[in-house]
Amino acid sequence: MHNGVYNTLEEVVDFYNRGGGKGIGIQEEYQTLPFDSLNLTTEEQANLVAFMKTLTDADFRTKND
Repeated sequence: MHNGVYNTLEEVVDFYNRGGGKGIGIQEEYQTLPFDSLNLTTEEQANLVAFMKTLTDADFRTKND
């Protein structure tokens, strides 16, 4: 996540699945995301993470590491 609070995609997906910051009780004045839960199942969350991981460009990572 952009501020480094989560280390994995799984943690980020779980955060948004629970409703983001407001969904877990964080009162952030400028949060623009809705705070309602996504209600994704464990399998749906895993599928979403698997899809996002397919978006990694291994050639770019190799050239720029």
